[in-house]
Parts: sequence; structure tokens; C-alpha cells
Amino acid sequence: MKRTPKFDKAWSESIAMLPAELQQPLVNAIKEYQTTGTESTDLHPIAQCVFNLLKPVIDRRAKAASYQRRRREAKAEMQCAPVTIEAGCLVKQDRKYMRLLAKRYNLIHCDIKAEIDHLSSLLTANGVDRIPLFIYKEYLERHLDGYSVSYEPSPQHHLHPSGS
Repeated sequence: MKRTPKFDKAWSESIAMLPAELQQPLVNAIKEYQTTGTESTDLHPIAQCVFNLLKPVIDRRAKAASYQRRRREAKAEMQCAPVTIEAGCLVKQDRKYMRLLAKRYNLIHCDIKAEIDHLSSLLTANGVDRIPLFIYKEYLERHLDGYSVSYEPSPQHHLHPSGS
């Protein structure tokens, strides 16, 4: 649930109208429910009635916060993978990897860079908007091997097609 409980001004004003001996147990029950999700069972019936009226609001806010947290996490995860064109640029800047490709495929750097640009355009044309570098390198090596590579987004590799 929530780390810091939210307590509306209207709630405070309404609780202030209750007898003094009911106020603090109700406030504690509301805060406990917001932080841990456990309901108090020893409330006075009037305090329990007020709590039951506030509970749907607390639940709705918790659900909205959960959805918002998931959206933020998904967005952060999405941003971990660079844009496909950027992935190509990052591979071009990896001199050690470029030398390895030059030796392995007997190509000069400008040819490798041209193939990287070609691969980036193929991936983008096939809807791959973001791609982790290690998967980009796998596709590049398959591409340089001359295999006909399917550039469809693969869920096991966490590719992110555009539009999601």
C-alpha cells in the first residue's frame, strides 16, 4: 500500500464531529489500512461505519497509484533499451567490437558501418522502435553472416515495437 497515508481535510472535519473517544481509534484505523491494507476489527460501530464509507476511496486511490507505478516502471524499462538508430550508433562507436567484426567477416570499417545503417533501417521498417544492444549485435552478426533474418519483435528478447 502507501508509505505515507493521505488524509483529506474533509475526513478530518468529519471525524472531528465524532465523540473524542472515537476519533483517535478511527484515525489510526484509516492510517493502518492505507499503509498495510489490514482492517481494524475493534472499532466502535459508529467509527466502523465512517471507516466503511472511506474505505472505497482509499481502495480506489491505491488502485490508481498501483496503475501509475506500473506505467512508470514500464516506461523506465522501455527507456533502458535505446532507440534502434541509437543502438546502431552505439555499436559503431564500440571500436573493439568493430575490430572484432572486421577480422571475423574480413570487412573494412566503412562496409561494417554501412551494414549497421542498413540493419537499423530494416529494423525500424519492421516496427522495432527500441532494441537492447546485445540483441542488436546478434541481429548484426546474423545479417553479416548473410542469413535471412526475421526482424519481427521477439517477446523473449524484450524488443519494444513502436506504438507501445
